[in-house]
Amino acid sequence: MSVVQPPDRAADAAAVPAADLPLTDEALASLLERLQAETTLFRGIEPVVLAGLLRRIGHLRRVSAGTDLIGEGDEADAIHFVVRGRFEVRKRSERDGAAPPGARGAAWPHGDDHRIGEALPGALVGEVALLDRGTRSATVRALDDAVVLTLRLPELDGDIDRGGAAGTPHPAVQMQLNLAHELARKIRHSTASAVRHLEDALHEERTRTEMGRFMSRVLIGTCLYMFAMVLMQPLKALVPDTTVFSVLVLVGFAVGLYLNIRTSMFPPSAYGFTLAGWQPALREAALASLPVLVLIVAAKWALLHTSSAYAGRELFDLYRPAGLGAGGTLLVVLAYALFVPVQEMVARSGIQSSLVMYLRPRHRVPLSIFMSTLLFSATHLHTNAAFALLVFPFGLFWGWLYSRHPTLVGVVFSHLLIGIWAVFVVSFPFL
Repeated sequence: MSVVQPPDRAADAAAVPAADLPLTDEALASLLERLQAETTLFRGIEPVVLAGLLRRIGHLRRVSAGTDLIGEGDEADAIHFVVRGRFEVRKRSERDGAAPPGARGAAWPHGDDHRIGEALPGALVGEVALLDRGTRSATVRALDDAVVLTLRLPELDGDIDRGGAAGTPHPAVQMQLNLAHELARKIRHSTASAVRHLEDALHEERTRTEMGRFMSRVLIGTCLYMFAMVLMQPLKALVPDTTVFSVLVLVGFAVGLYLNIRTSMFPPSAYGFTLAGWQPALREAALASLPVLVLIVAAKWALLHTSSAYAGRELFDLYRPAGLGAGGTLLVVLAYALFVPVQEMVARSGIQSSLVMYLRPRHRVPLSIFMSTLLFSATHLHTNAAFALLVFPFGLFWGWLYSRHPTLVGVVFSHLLIGIWAVFVVSFPFL
């Protein structure tokens, strides 16, 4: 969020001077310890040598809250060590152009500036001026009353002219070397971060492309399914069981799924085509399906004892009401056994897995389960609407199983077990 500082506050900030504090021996001893422990700029400088330098050119300064320690566009003529207090770092918008040298506050009132960071106790501010005596690239403003240690570069240059101890570089030279090493480290880190950022951006762009392909194939598959439903209506009157038509309908979805996985940036295992963890997935699917099998039997038993429409029916009809005989029933069971894996491939691999990849992390698992189940339920509309609604909770159940173990092994087994039990063993009404 951009913030424009009111001219009156800017003028006040520029008008309030920073007051020098006495650099006592006690304060100096504390500063020496912190400078070498909390920064790398003074590494390799003997404490006695550094103490002498600070006595000659060090300035301990109090900076009032709201005061600019550094103004963007100012001459880079000092480095600062934050002893106490907090500072915010602000940068003017690039669209407003660079601030002219020495311009700050009311002298450069137009445009926006942005908060880009903070400088806390132990931080160095403006140290790049040791290597580049240009102009400041950002404004550093005190958030509360603060104390800084300032080394003014003209005074540091003058101290270099005095010469240093024989055989050792002047502290200013050592500071420049330390700064160069630190900047080199930061450049290496920045380069690695830039590569990671580019890789993340490339991955995000490829994911968007994948999502576009996925959505187009889902839309095409849905349209084909709707056409198939209409075209199959005359055939339903000729064939007593429509399972074979369901298989044909899902062929279009399966082809789309195959194309999606073949051209995907993700491996097939991301779509559930893996045997990794198949044993716990199979075990959990079997255990979780047992209560469902019992519930199906209990529901039919309740219908037989409460509804006259089902008088004379048996609890376990073994698909006899279809009138296909043993051979015909076996063929339908085989067709169903082929139908279920394709159905789960479409619902789980094609829809649920893809949505988990493309949706935002928050709520993506329940959303992917719900949306894939909605499509799963819709593929049963060719039978009747009541049946499509009836299978919806089963779809949620299988979506939950798949989310726990992302392999098709467990969910296909559970679907086959419950489906064969409900349709061909119990022969539940409406199925």
